[in-house]
Amino acid sequence: MALLTIRTYPDEILKKQCEEVLHVGDDERRLIDDMFETMVQNQGVGLAAPQVGVLKNIIVAAPEGPDKELYAFINPVITKKKGEFVDIEGCLSVPCSSAEVTRARKVWVEALDKKGKRITITVSDLFARIIQHEGDHLKGILFIDYLGFQARKEIIDCARKVKKL
Repeated sequence: MALLTIRTYPDEILKKQCEEVLHVGDDERRLIDDMFETMVQNQGVGLAAPQVGVLKNIIVAAPEGPDKELYAFINPVITKKKGEFVDIEGCLSVPCSSAEVTRARKVWVEALDKKGKRITITVSDLFARIIQHEGDHLKGILFIDYLGFQARKEIIDCARKVKKL
């Protein structure tokens, strides 16, 4: 496994749409392993492929921490949402940032797993938030896109300063 470089705002790749994965092979499994290692080393709970410079529909998650089960979702699609809750979100690609974001409390997800097997999973609370946040990355959406003008401006200004250091 290898540590990958996390792309940070305002890197243009973070605003691009990802491509569907047509075949789950060794390259995709290696990428997933590297994404897990990168996420854990950076103390994240989720990571999307564009955050490491790869425009593929792949996300990984560790909703219970790195010592518990790690999840990989290839071509994830949220098929249903229920409820909503507001909580603080941060992002490895937007340094020095966190803000309240409203997300669905519960989501139903269809995807392929690391072996290419079709899975359906229902998750709630933090796990649902991770899936929605990372799923947004696959569409070129950042959590700051949900914020009001002033909050977004402050985070963007801070991220740009960190990028220049």
